[in-house]
Amino acid sequence: MLLSAVVLLPLAAFAEKANTIDELMAPYDSSKCADCHDEYHENWAMSWHAKAITDPRTIRSFRTFILSGADKLPDVKRTILRDMCLMCHVPAAMNASDELATQIADLVVTAVDDADAAKRDAATKELSKLNINCLTCHGMKTPGGLGASGLQPNTIFAPGDGKDAPHKDEFGFDTVQDANMKKAEYCAPCHHGCPPGMTSKECPTQWTVYQEHYLAHGGDKTCQECHMSGEGGASHRFPGIYEKDFAATAIDMKLHATPTVYYYHLENRKVPAITMHAEVKNTGAHDLPHG
Repeated sequence: MLLSAVVLLPLAAFAEKANTIDELMAPYDSSKCADCHDEYHENWAMSWHAKAITDPRTIRSFRTFILSGADKLPDVKRTILRDMCLMCHVPAAMNASDELATQIADLVVTAVDDADAAKRDAATKELSKLNINCLTCHGMKTPGGLGASGLQPNTIFAPGDGKDAPHKDEFGFDTVQDANMKKAEYCAPCHHGCPPGMTSKECPTQWTVYQEHYLAHGGDKTCQECHMSGEGGASHRFPGIYEKDFAATAIDMKLHATPTVYYYHLENRKVPAITMHAEVKNTGAHDLPHG
């Protein structure tokens, strides 16, 4: 990915804790990526990754986690949103100070519950700066266990061979091949979430179900082969179950409808009706729906 000068920071800069959202996300600024990777960037902008906090389902879940979870427990602070949820929803938040982590949690509550529409909109706009973007995946090293180890300065990781990439000449960035990016395990750190050794019966995440109910029964597709399929084989829209056309690729459904009537006794009349028999088969690689 092509990067703007704002991300050309020395390693020492990443040791400092950010106190504002703009400061936190500055090292992850990937706006220049669109100059050469416009199709990828446009697809990403429509993806769930681009709205990793502001998606209505997510932000409302976070609100409930804060108000009915963190705020109700003794000795638990709102910074727990950073330490649990944002580890995956905004990996950059690992560099947020306690003050900023609290501010982000406060903004979540404001964006959902404030009586003032202007305040809700302002909070949502500020939170929209937080997401999973190009550098979240292409700027973080994935050693050994495939968990991201933090942003690596002046480095772009890519699944290809890294040859003929203009990053070095134009921006001083090395392009490093990371074969892990094509493995399903690459997605596991954020789409799992269970302690080691737990089975799908005990902790039915996308990852445990994928391993035990798909791979173990002959399945051979990776996460990327389904969720990044498209022209060129590298769609960055990452469609999911909540998109009808994509869901149709993982569900076989048959409906058998028979016309009938029933007697509506409250009004003493017969009412036209339909009896239905539904057959639904999951042809995907994990439980549906799942997120």
